[in-house]
Amino acid sequence: MGNNILKYVFIIIVIILIGFGIYKMAKNDKEQTNQVLDQTSTVNTIQTDLRLAVCNFDTINPLLSNNRNVQEISKIIYEPLVTLNQDYKMEYCLAEEIAKTDDLNYVIKLRKDVLWQDGKNFTAKDVQFTMDQIKQGGFSSIYASNLKAVCQLEPIDEYTLKITLSEPVDFFAYHLTFPILSQKYYEGEDFATTGKNVAPIGTGMFQIKTVDSNVIKLVKNEAYWNTEKKPMAKEISINLYNSAGELYNAFKNGEIDIVDVKIANVEQYIGSIGYKKIEYKARDYDFLALNTTSEILSDGAVRKAISKIIDKNNIVASCLGAGYIASNFSLDMGNWLYTRDLSVQTNPEEASQILTNAGWEYKNNKWRKKTDAKTLELTFSIALNGNNTTHLKVAENIKNQLANVGIDVFVKELNQEAYLSSLQNKNFDMILTGITCSYSPSLRTFFGEGNLANYANSQVSEIMNVVSNASDENALYENYNKLYDQYLEDVPYIGLYRNTDVVIYHQNLAGNIKANSFNLYHNIEKWYRQ
Repeated sequence: MGNNILKYVFIIIVIILIGFGIYKMAKNDKEQTNQVLDQTSTVNTIQTDLRLAVCNFDTINPLLSNNRNVQEISKIIYEPLVTLNQDYKMEYCLAEEIAKTDDLNYVIKLRKDVLWQDGKNFTAKDVQFTMDQIKQGGFSSIYASNLKAVCQLEPIDEYTLKITLSEPVDFFAYHLTFPILSQKYYEGEDFATTGKNVAPIGTGMFQIKTVDSNVIKLVKNEAYWNTEKKPMAKEISINLYNSAGELYNAFKNGEIDIVDVKIANVEQYIGSIGYKKIEYKARDYDFLALNTTSEILSDGAVRKAISKIIDKNNIVASCLGAGYIASNFSLDMGNWLYTRDLSVQTNPEEASQILTNAGWEYKNNKWRKKTDAKTLELTFSIALNGNNTTHLKVAENIKNQLANVGIDVFVKELNQEAYLSSLQNKNFDMILTGITCSYSPSLRTFFGEGNLANYANSQVSEIMNVVSNASDENALYENYNKLYDQYLEDVPYIGLYRNTDVVIYHQNLAGNIKANSFNLYHNIEKWYRQ
């Protein structure tokens, strides 16, 4: 009898333990399902359709389109060989591996598990077709500069190809971010004019379902190869508008979930209630190039002192306003190799001490330095394009800041032709200019041979050679930090500011929303409406 009781108790305990285990497993599954959800949402309350927008639509074909909205949205339909994450770091996409065999040759191995949205296999022929269209298609693609140095493309087999360059390109793989289109889909068609451009197929997580004059409908690609990025959304509507005003009104009326805006004072158009805003550093970067071979600015102490006098926040507040932020380096846009803040704090007292230690003397509100041949006065000119009214205001601001500490500056306004000649021939003391920063972390524009500042430093040259061939992340971090140290010490350039862009989205849109200049739709597979 006693043994039977013990037996029944044991069975009951086992049943309880099994039941508790099943409960925990179910709870964990539910928690995992809801990891991407907002705290106030449940699986049953989310809406699985998203609403995006394009203003002044031209074509959905990403190689032909010149519309930034289209280029942004195309990333969820069409895919590149490599993509960039939120830190602008390269990640493989349709490419499985890229091997650099020497300075001019690369071998690319492609994924073998990718299907086009019509069910056909993705192969090297598609890559060759796409690159041929970009380079030789008879139209101007925004991706043409990506392939400027490519002189030969040779398929080796169905999933391998070789690229040969006409000249070495640092971080060349970063140039392979253009979308790939299907060779078979366009077979026998004129790529630029065919009616198939209404709804080209892709390999991405969404595909085009229908197209009309007001909306392009996308649906989830059920055969998408990347199982780690299966989207929660089942449908996406891309609403088309004829003007920014129409688009902003649609957003205000709740017809669009998220949009990129190009105006700093967006609140003036849509108010300030009911949506969230993400401001991120963008690619347009303005800076001063200091001619390190000119009579005055060849003195490193002078360059370093000037860098500590110019108040960049004052420039932004006085000359630019919203939509800009002080910046001292080209990679200061969230790049993964921008390893530390390179901001230089304004400190006129320290600048004065630097000049004094270098033999300059401050007397009668002027800085002078006696040499064996003559007495130098601390004065120089800033060249700029006189047609650029913003640069003119910035130069006048810098002139006034330096005048307050006894440094005379002349603002030299040049016409377009003279300005370009000065840039090419480097016949200036200092020039105010700007660039659109590349997605690549290459710094050869600033520190390579023939750079704008006529800057030469043996250690920097060695670093540039090392990083152009480095693949190890730790080696890159180490060498970029050495480069930053030398940059702050030698000051061949003084960064000023960069523009910022803004993404606005409704409060009912959730799912870890991120954005940068390369992709507004990072993590879109986690997005949903509630």
